[in-house]
Amino acid sequence: MSDNAMNIPNDAPSDVQEESPTSLFILQRGATRREVNASEARHFVQGILSRSINLATLIGSGASTPAIPLMGETFRNMRADLKLKDPELSTLLESRITKIARRDNEDPAKYSNIENLLSWLSQRIEGSLDSADEDKRVSDAVRKAFLESVDIKYNTEHSDVLDSYRRFVQGLGISRQILARGGQAAFDVVNLFTTNYDLFHEMALESSDYAYVDGFSNALMPTFSPREYHRRPIDLDERFRDHYEPVNPFFRLYKMHGSINWRVYDGNVVRAPKFPDIADEYQGDKQLIAPMTSKYALTQGTPYSDMFREFVNILAVPNTVLLTCGFSFADSHISNLIRQALASPDFTLLAFVGNPAETDIGSPTRDFFDRAGGANAYFVYPSERDPKPKRPLYFSEFADFIGPEITFGDDAASGSLGLGDGNE
Repeated sequence: MSDNAMNIPNDAPSDVQEESPTSLFILQRGATRREVNASEARHFVQGILSRSINLATLIGSGASTPAIPLMGETFRNMRADLKLKDPELSTLLESRITKIARRDNEDPAKYSNIENLLSWLSQRIEGSLDSADEDKRVSDAVRKAFLESVDIKYNTEHSDVLDSYRRFVQGLGISRQILARGGQAAFDVVNLFTTNYDLFHEMALESSDYAYVDGFSNALMPTFSPREYHRRPIDLDERFRDHYEPVNPFFRLYKMHGSINWRVYDGNVVRAPKFPDIADEYQGDKQLIAPMTSKYALTQGTPYSDMFREFVNILAVPNTVLLTCGFSFADSHISNLIRQALASPDFTLLAFVGNPAETDIGSPTRDFFDRAGGANAYFVYPSERDPKPKRPLYFSEFADFIGPEITFGDDAASGSLGLGDGNE
């Protein structure tokens, strides 16, 4: 059994049992499952973070809701707005939705699959059909609506979502600091992967005063280079020790589909300073992967190929634990890599998802859940007996599981609620 093995708890400590449960969750590994309350789930997660593991996270679009609407909601709002503001463009859009919906045997009025629509339009544009100009106009409008949904005011309008991201990164950071103080600093770097374009990760890290690298140079014009991921600052406040100490905690941020503040400038991928609305001098094209079914092909060029290479390499490190939240496993180019990593007994997946049994048959989450039934794949999801049935597992709950304790003590990091076979 690998060092990552964890035990599904049968009995929680008395201090956990005393709290009356509200939300109920299932911890599942293969066919073994236990129903727990929020405190028990948190105790279980804290036990994982207390271990000397190579820690990585993968955060998807579900984490940033409601600040960043899901694509389906953005698409529905766009259709409604166009009918009022631009009837001509609305007619062009609706005619194309009708065609692709009939092709997919779906109701045009309820169609909301931006990825399929943009991929279909891209094929028509590249095929130079007579309607290519109109198709491009529709495609540009859909992309514009999607990008505008990501360009938000983080501190003022969506402080609750930002607070969840803060609890998330601070819990990870403090867990690495505790290990370093105990002389277990082998894995003191946290690898943050995300498919999101928004800036919640950056805002949370910077407002928590954590050092991190995002692949860009520290320069007047920050330019992407994969070498930046292999550099780490030294804490000179510790210079009088026997040897230099690296900054701890330290984070590596990988934005696998790009970012709202990335641009192509003079042939390089650069990061616009601060926020896009005050970076007018950066007039290059936005550098991000559009929500299309052909995303895999788009990831083959730099900087995306560099980040996916890092993803594969990190998952291959012995004693790696990958925590996912807000990720539905719909991005097959990513979920396939995770499935391949599960073939190694030194890798552990801990996925926080909606209840797979309550999703449609054939949905990405359910399909991945059904296929990843090995001993090193763990799932945490709302119980069928939860007071709110058929709900997602909210990112705020995930952040509460990971977030640091308010009081001092070692109970939260005792590891007594780990997952495995009990033979540790």
